[in-house]
Amino acid sequence: MENELPEQLDFERHRSLDGRRKAVVLRRVAVGFLSAFLVAGLAGAFGQGTSAVVADGSGATLTVTAPGRVRGGLLFQARFEVMALTTLAKPTIVLQDGWLEGSTMNTLTPAPTKETSRTGSLALEFEPMRPGDLLTIYADFQVNPAGLGRRAQRVELRDGGRLVAWIPRTMTIFP
Repeated sequence: MENELPEQLDFERHRSLDGRRKAVVLRRVAVGFLSAFLVAGLAGAFGQGTSAVVADGSGATLTVTAPGRVRGGLLFQARFEVMALTTLAKPTIVLQDGWLEGSTMNTLTPAPTKETSRTGSLALEFEPMRPGDLLTIYADFQVNPAGLGRRAQRVELRDGGRLVAWIPRTMTIFP
């Protein structure tokens, strides 16, 4: 009586799993990959760590500190620092369109004296700077959840129409 099974069940198929070993292995591999992906996300492999990039130019030093990888829907901060080595009559930070494409700029501190668009880029002009002056600009962004992918985010420091320094960078936005 111990080995008797209801008539709908087959001993070989339902207890010994004959013919279903591949399906079990595939399920375990899929769960393993999903678990590895989740552990990598928890370990911070998908963003929000910031990095600083410095460009020494003719007349000033430009430093950009911002994350290179972010997740959709999250907030992040970018810091732009300008150290004047010579007089800058019209220090202007120009943010390539990749800064705003798929993102929303929430705040910008300090406020620029003039804000314009230059062929799709955002140009922020500030008060004149003397040698030794430091300008630190904080910009808070929120990544739009649907704005996934990789974007070029070049940052230029200009004095009027003259290019002083520039930093090429990219940002990757994960789901």
